[in-house]
Amino acid sequence: MNAPATRGWCPGALRPMESGDGLIVRLKLTGGIVPLALAIQIADWSRRFGNGEIDLTARANLQLRGVTTDSLPDLQRVIADAGLLDENSDGEAIRNVIASPLAGLDPDAVFDIRPVVAALEARLTGDPKLYALPAKFCFAVDDGGRFGLGDVRADIRFEAVPGGNFAVRLDGALDEVLGPCPPDALVNVAVALAKACVDGGKSARRMRNLVLSIGAEAIARRAGLACGREPSLSKKIEVLQALNDDNAIVAIGLPFGRISAENLKGLTKDALRSGAKEIRLTPWRALLVPLPSLEAANQLIGGLPKDAFILDPADARRRVAACVGAPACPNATTAIRDDAGRLASLVGEHSFLHVSGCAKGCAHPRAAPVTLVGRDGLYDLVRDRPPSDSPILRGLTLDEAAAYLRQMAGTQTQGPAA
Repeated sequence: MNAPATRGWCPGALRPMESGDGLIVRLKLTGGIVPLALAIQIADWSRRFGNGEIDLTARANLQLRGVTTDSLPDLQRVIADAGLLDENSDGEAIRNVIASPLAGLDPDAVFDIRPVVAALEARLTGDPKLYALPAKFCFAVDDGGRFGLGDVRADIRFEAVPGGNFAVRLDGALDEVLGPCPPDALVNVAVALAKACVDGGKSARRMRNLVLSIGAEAIARRAGLACGREPSLSKKIEVLQALNDDNAIVAIGLPFGRISAENLKGLTKDALRSGAKEIRLTPWRALLVPLPSLEAANQLIGGLPKDAFILDPADARRRVAACVGAPACPNATTAIRDDAGRLASLVGEHSFLHVSGCAKGCAHPRAAPVTLVGRDGLYDLVRDRPPSDSPILRGLTLDEAAAYLRQMAGTQTQGPAA
């Protein structure tokens, strides 16, 4: 088994990352599909080998926190017994594939993408040349169904389109689209595009940088694809939806992407009693539970604790992103999630707040209307820019930050003067 990695890595099960609350061990579950029996096991692993806290990441992975160097070998052993451990840490690092969370179940999907997702993961882990890609390099495979991945950041994104092919989109290429790509060519096309980044040298290891360097058309030619223009569409998750006459889906948000082992086990047992067979992970820090009927879905929702889960579409916590903060992250000096919870009700209905422990902005690296960046126990405030940009205000207390949000919400409510 591999030794823990230093901070700055993307954690895995073979190469965990050290943090302020111990080691972070990331589980990459193919397609984000978690059978209920496995969900119970994961909750048990979190308690036995970690601190009982589990994160759902923006790439639809689960992270066990608080693992120790003493408990790590036993944890890796049970992960291997469950068939979830990769053969080597380099292959694990590049196996970053986000799939439509309802793959194989969504009646609106163009086709079932689960086979190509599994084939792509197998090729990624088995091709040593791809190990040169950065650990953050990511693929997305969208089945064209109701939960589109258009708002999910990925270096290479495949979108199923009517007619049975994929359109291919590259990070940084705006509305340029490559294709068509038949399903049986997806793996080879994905590898060809990824190797173009490897061949581009250190300055072009991410697709966005390669697009900036040589353009989408040149990249398309390398993969034998045409290049045109077409806008990408994203779709929103609702809390409760009917899939068809016989099935329903419940979307359960996790406040700031966190669930305790106890709540995961409780949710799993309730889901089992309601007739569910699995949980689907999403890149929006929400869980999807497929159920046999709307009646079963309403039964599940009614029994869940509202403080531990987001069940109301109007819940203000849906409008806030927050990292783990202090003391779990050594880079943070403020209790980010506690502060984010207190500020959530001040965020306007059509606004968004990012509360970050440092300028890295792990929870939301992109621009937000308001970002509070922790520094020396206080907050700097950034407007409409990524968290690493220059703040317009510095050294705010939590109360001063709250006053700014109140003022901002009041201005938005009043609108322009007549």
